Amino acid sequence: MMIRALPPLAALLLLALTPFATAGTASAETEPAYLALGDSLAFGVGATNPAAEGYVALTAGALGEGLFAGSGLELINLSEPDATSADLIAPGGQLERALTEIATRQSDSETSDDVAVISIDIGSSDLSALSRPDSPCFEDAASGLCRSALNAMLGDLQTNLTRVLRELRGAAPAADVYVVDVYHPYAGAGEPQEAVAAIGVQQVNGVIAAVSADDELGARFVTVHELFKRSGEQWVAPDGVHANNDGHRVLSEALIAAIEGRDVALPTDLVQQPSPGPALTDDSGGDDNVSLTLLLVIVPLAFVAGAFVGAAYFVVRGRR
Repeated sequence: MMIRALPPLAALLLLALTPFATAGTASAETEPAYLALGDSLAFGVGATNPAAEGYVALTAGALGEGLFAGSGLELINLSEPDATSADLIAPGGQLERALTEIATRQSDSETSDDVAVISIDIGSSDLSALSRPDSPCFEDAASGLCRSALNAMLGDLQTNLTRVLRELRGAAPAADVYVVDVYHPYAGAGEPQEAVAAIGVQQVNGVIAAVSADDELGARFVTVHELFKRSGEQWVAPDGVHANNDGHRVLSEALIAAIEGRDVALPTDLVQQPSPGPALTDDSGGDDNVSLTLLLVIVPLAFVAGAFVGAAYFVVRGRR
């Protein structure tokens, strides 16, 4: 069989376009697929090589060598840095592209190439958006407008995530869907505001957990919050926010453990500090201007107030 050589320009164009054609578009591969939706962490930000050392890539690699060793597993990571839950459902956004991928794979008689695993990692950018200059919280975190914005953010997160899960479940009823919660990167750092930030993140995680618990949506909740709770800067990148290479390994292990239906088992080289305890305690001593006891009493009684104090810390952090 004769193979014709492409003209130089055509060959160059083909080489340039190949990576983009395989990264996030529908393919004719016979392997089942792992679809990842999310924000910066799911994209791999913080890892030295996001495409290889981000937790989504690590998870796909481990599954390809484990549960999907016989069939292989194609990764389609649709995640985008700084994405919010509203970005997921925007026209042309991650949800629309995921549904297109699912439909394309299901359009033939083969089931071996269907989407088998879906992970969603969203919520942290929804919260941190309140620190932007166009947010009422930027100028006055104690204002009624800020409290209203916080309440609206939590409501929007619930609505948007519910829609994403419902549409994905309807399009891919046989796929396993996992929703990852949010950690706060300042845990264990010893800063006075640590407890306040923890409360805010816990409120966002409360929404994520509540939506994931809806049996009709068929999703499984994956928590990484407890793992990072007292890690301090151990698993955080130099930017002070995203996970570093080790942090992405921790995130990957949490997700893989959920997929495999087992407990999280961190490699010993990742466990350099005491394991997270069951409750947050105030062991800093002295006057740090934060009454943890007061916070723990007030927050269960006032959901919005709990979210407010947490977001207020992110506002302060964003101004540094």
